[in-house]
Amino acid sequence: MNKGNSSDDGLPKFFKVYLPDESGDDLKIPISFNSFVPKPFPKTVTVRSISGSSWELAFRKCSGDDVERFVMVNGWKLIAKDENLKGGDFLEFEFDGSRHFNFCIYERETMCKRRRSCSEQSQEIKVESESEEETRATDEDDDADDDDEDDSDYDSDAALEEEDNDGDESDDIFVDDAAGDDRHLLDDPENPSFTLRLNPKKQSQLLIPAQVIKDFGLHFPESITIVDPLAKKFGTLEKQIKIQTNGTVFVKGFGSIIRRNNVKTTDKMICEIMKTGDSNLVQTMKIHILRE
Repeated sequence: MNKGNSSDDGLPKFFKVYLPDESGDDLKIPISFNSFVPKPFPKTVTVRSISGSSWELAFRKCSGDDVERFVMVNGWKLIAKDENLKGGDFLEFEFDGSRHFNFCIYERETMCKRRRSCSEQSQEIKVESESEEETRATDEDDDADDDDEDDSDYDSDAALEEEDNDGDESDDIFVDDAAGDDRHLLDDPENPSFTLRLNPKKQSQLLIPAQVIKDFGLHFPESITIVDPLAKKFGTLEKQIKIQTNGTVFVKGFGSIIRRNNVKTTDKMICEIMKTGDSNLVQTMKIHILRE
């Protein structure tokens, strides 16, 4: 059973029933899902379960019988083993529009969503402090993985900003002096905004210009919603905010937006900041892209 769909307010998804006798080491993507695969398509994808485990698989395009389809190659057997899948389990896959598939399992007997892997459930008797320590380590590893993956498509010298960054923006973005000429493109010309061009060596994190933060008295929560030109097709993205001790503010994981929109160094991005009420709390940032 294969099915793919999407809605304007969510990421595209497809569904499968796990049948061990028919399951090999590759996972076929439903043909109905082809329209959601970016062009060019990624060479590898990351599959992450609801329990936090992740695997990297090759991603291939196959042609046969006049039908084009995509396949995750070499690794599905390991995922099935690690997650202890049973025949008849119902699987839901959610795609972020770039190269990440998140999936969850609905067990056959109850059709309830599995919250943890079976191996975790069998080890419930643990020292509490040890469990908390592992959870913190997993969260830190996930954050590191996101940043590493964002740099993977570019120059190997690409690096994140150091923690002692003094807030200098020149290495991260080129702010266009004529940014005011682009305000007519904003949803609301009164919203805070800044215009930038891509720096190939600094694109896993987006630096919010300190002057914009100061001029509008902006405050940031732990995460914000990013609305890019592909939001209607693939859904919006939630991105973590990193605020350094010196007040410098970054949007983490910005590389996925660069990739799925295929942004070039010649393109110009206008970042429109949506703030909430009198508190000037930033909840949403909309990205407008001008191709040049």
